[in-house]
Parts: sequence; C-alpha cells; structure tokens
Amino acid sequence: MLIERCLGPVDLGDKPLMQSQLERLWITDRERLLSCARKHLALIDFYSDRDAGLEGKVVSK
Repeated sequence: MLIERCLGPVDLGDKPLMQSQLERLWITDRERLLSCARKHLALIDFYSDRDAGLEGKVVSK
C-alpha cells in the first residue's frame, strides 16, 4: 500500500466547467493530495523506525 503510486490530479477535460463542477473536482484533488502526503509520511516513518532498529537505537513515539 505505501509504495503504490499516488493518484494524480483530476482530468478537467477541454470544455468549460460550471463553478459547482470546479468545486467538486478541487475537493477531489485536495483529497488525493492529502492521501498521497500521508502515505509518503508513513513510508518515511516506517524506514526511519526500521533503520533505527537495525542500528540498535531505541525508537520512541
């Protein structure tokens, strides 16, 4: 899960959009961005904990 590629931005197409459509797509983009950021932070934490354990350091959270 942590190494799966993040979803990219929503495809807006090539036609004009109504305000309500833009707002819905913006919300989807924000959700994807936050999900990706959380996934990458979790992966960083995983490797930091693993590396600290391999080095014999105490991991405290």
